[in-house]
Amino acid sequence: MGKKWSDLNESEEVMRHLKWGILGTGRIAAKFARGLNSTDRATLLAVGSRREETAREFAEEHGVPRAYARYEDLLADPEVEAVYISLPNHLHGEWSIKCAEAGKHILCEKPAMVNADELERVLAMVKARDAFWMEAFMYRCHPQWRKVKEIISAGRIGEVRVLHSAFSFNMGPAYQDFRLQNHLAGGGLMDVGVYCVSFSRLIAGEEPSECRAAAHIGEKSGVDEYMAGALRFPSGVIASFISGLECTVPSGAAVYGSEGSITVESPWQPGDEAALVVSNGESTERITVKTPMDPYAQEALHVAEHLEARQGPAMTWDDSLGQARAVDALRASMGLAWDFEREGRR
Repeated sequence: MGKKWSDLNESEEVMRHLKWGILGTGRIAAKFARGLNSTDRATLLAVGSRREETAREFAEEHGVPRAYARYEDLLADPEVEAVYISLPNHLHGEWSIKCAEAGKHILCEKPAMVNADELERVLAMVKARDAFWMEAFMYRCHPQWRKVKEIISAGRIGEVRVLHSAFSFNMGPAYQDFRLQNHLAGGGLMDVGVYCVSFSRLIAGEEPSECRAAAHIGEKSGVDEYMAGALRFPSGVIASFISGLECTVPSGAAVYGSEGSITVESPWQPGDEAALVVSNGESTERITVKTPMDPYAQEALHVAEHLEARQGPAMTWDDSLGQARAVDALRASMGLAWDFEREGRR
C-alpha cells in the first residue's frame, strides 16, 4: 500500500501555493470550493462545466474568477496548476488522463475509476506525464485518524480483531441520478461503500485476502441499492460493513480489539471537531479531536505538501490500486458488472 497508514498527515515536502481549477459544479465541488476559499494557502482560480450557465452560477456563488463552459477550456488555462475532478464515476479515467496530458496535477474524487484495470492505465499515463495524482478520500486527511493510530499503537484496545462501519442514505427513486445507473458505474458500493472498504484497509494495514458481499441489485437501476460486505485480512482481522442508496443506517466506524474498542462517531464527514469513544472494559473516554481548518482545505494542502513526490501518503497510488481491486472483488461477489464490462469496452 505504499507508505504505511502510520505516516498519515506527516508532511515531508515544502508546501507550494497551488492555483486550482474544478471540473464539475455539483455538491462535492461546492464543498471543495468552500474549503479552498477558507485558506490563503491555495487559490481557486477556475471552474469548468458542460454549460455556460452552470459554470457562471457556480463562479458567482463561490467567487471563482474564471468560468469555462467546456472542461477542455479549463485545461487549456496555463495558470491552472492543479485540478479537482468532481465528475460522475465513469468520467474519472477520461479526465484524469486529459488533465495529465495538459500538464495538470490531479485530485480525483472517489472512487478512483470504474475498475482496477482502468486505474492501472490511468496511473501509467500519470507517471509518464510526471503528474501528481491522488484519489480524493477527504476523510483520511483529518487528524482524527492520527489519533486513532496513536490509540491503537499505544495498546489501549489490545490487538485489533474486528472492524465494522456503515455509510448509507435513502435517495428514493431518483433514477435520473448517475448513482442509480449501471452504465455510469453507479451504486451504493461505489458512492458510499468505498469509504467503509477504505477504512477497513486503512486500519488493517494490508490488503484483504477474501472479499464477500450480498446486495439488492435494483431491477430498474441495475446497481446495488443496498448491500453488506465482509473482508478477511491475512493477519486475521475481519471487517464488516453496510452501505446503500436506498436504506438508512447510522453512519459510523468502530475498531474492536482484544481488550477494548474505538468508536469513530463522524468518520466520513468530520468537521472542526470529531469525537472518538475509547473503551477498554475498565473505563470509557470520549476524546475530541479539533482542527482549525476545513477538511477539504486540508485535503488540498495535502496535495501541495507532497506535490514533488507525485502522490500523497493519505492515499498513495498503491493504496488506490488495492482499494480498486477490493471493490472489484466485492462487485464480483455480489454479481454486479457494468454494462460496458459485459460488452468488453473497458
